[in-house]
Amino acid sequence: MRACVAYGSVALAGLSGLCLAQGSGGTGSAAEAEKRAFGQLPPNAGWLSDPKAEATNLWEAIGGGKVHLDDRLRFEFAEVDGRKPSYAITNRIRLGYETKAFKGFSAMIEMENVATPDHDLYFVAATGDGDAERTNVPDPSDTEVNQAWGRYRRDGLFEGEAFIDIKAGRQRLTFDDHRFIGNVGWRQFEQTLDAARVDVGNKKLTFNYAYVWGVQRIFSDDDTARPWDSDSHLIRAGYKFSDALVVTPFVYLLDFDNASGSSNQSYGVRVSGTVKLGEGTLQSLLYEATYARQSDYGDNATDYEADYFGVDAAAAIAEFGQVGAGYQFLGSDDGAASFQFPLGTNHKFQGYADLFLTTPPEGLQDFYIYVRADLPWKLKGELAYHEFWFDEGGDNIGYEVDAVLSRKISSNWVVLGKLANFDGQGRFSDTIRLWLETTFSF
Repeated sequence: MRACVAYGSVALAGLSGLCLAQGSGGTGSAAEAEKRAFGQLPPNAGWLSDPKAEATNLWEAIGGGKVHLDDRLRFEFAEVDGRKPSYAITNRIRLGYETKAFKGFSAMIEMENVATPDHDLYFVAATGDGDAERTNVPDPSDTEVNQAWGRYRRDGLFEGEAFIDIKAGRQRLTFDDHRFIGNVGWRQFEQTLDAARVDVGNKKLTFNYAYVWGVQRIFSDDDTARPWDSDSHLIRAGYKFSDALVVTPFVYLLDFDNASGSSNQSYGVRVSGTVKLGEGTLQSLLYEATYARQSDYGDNATDYEADYFGVDAAAAIAEFGQVGAGYQFLGSDDGAASFQFPLGTNHKFQGYADLFLTTPPEGLQDFYIYVRADLPWKLKGELAYHEFWFDEGGDNIGYEVDAVLSRKISSNWVVLGKLANFDGQGRFSDTIRLWLETTFSF
């Protein structure tokens, strides 16, 4: 196992030991206990204390934090024309510990493990694991440090209106709708970034900057799909004029030493908002629109420029859910290269079958409609239809139907089923993916 994993395990064990030591201490005098209301815990009650309340000393900060634990068991069926189907059974466990804040400082470490009972039932193309004749399911088995960061945050600056938040280390870092910067949370290993991030702002204005020196991708630390070495800058600002209008300009300068073909620079702006319509059946309209211009950056050997435009609008209907539609244009530079999202949560876009995680060199157009509904028995459902065309030439390349059904059994337990069916044209093969999963989190 890699040194970073061993180090993370030792650090986590050390924090746990400190927590137990802190929790075994006294809770104050009898007189102090009498002053507390029945059932109210003292502020230094170790693991049982409120992790959101700032600690009064270092030992309380270390011992009074919060354990994060979640387990996701998943079955994925995947079949692409011309390949054997995959039947992937995987289980993902995350275990982490976050200290309480002390004078604004806090820290977290989180381990992540993915295991499978039989690698031969599926194939991980990025690592070569499993049966190479089967359909790709990008969920390798391994253990890694998912997060390990230190943080400083202060609220109430400038007469209570502003904050500053600084975080450095391996962290989950996302912006807006995850189109450009996301954590790919759908896969068993998520994407985290080795970065130093600064966020400042108030209720109206925010500014975000992050320097990224490493990308821990969804394929773990495997040598054949190792993390990306990075020299990247993420710059974003946002201004909330009202609930109906939020404007967010951004600049993302991505430079990857060992993945130079994915290096690019994007300059753009996003507008979004919710227009409230009253207390009737049609309650509100939600919208978002993004435009960006992208070109090569760093050591990318391909000289290109391409545009991106995306718009989505939905109506919120009382006692039902949402009905919406959208269009995304991922431009091409004469078929030589196209607009790409190397750090985005791309599973969320262009259909759940994952045909277009990498944009074709001819570019892509995606028109879609969807319904999200609150159903009987506390079920939530989603149904979506996508139609796809190239940018260059405008040829139709297929359509996709997606469906999701989930139920929150309790605050700690969620079950979900998900289906994606892509009907392709030309070089894009018919694809079916089905997921059944259950997630416990504490």
